[in-house]
Amino acid sequence: MAAGVPVVATDVPGIRDVVGNEINGLLVPVGSPGELARAIERVLNDQPLRCRLVAAGFEDVQTRFNWSLVLPRYRAVLDLP
Repeated sequence: MAAGVPVVATDVPGIRDVVGNEINGLLVPVGSPGELARAIERVLNDQPLRCRLVAAGFEDVQTRFNWSLVLPRYRAVLDLP
């Protein structure tokens, strides 16, 4: 998402904490290669969807995962100054 690439991923814990289906990416069920292929084709063939996912993903990364937010969390977890 930080690189401006639309995300298609499987709907599993961890991933779904970052990717919101139809919000900043597309999520498909685990073990569903047909649905994965359809989601990839959808992103490739639907330019408005692709642009919306890219913009929302990039904004989300900038808002939730920038170093000014992440680094203090790492320091707190590792008990570093």
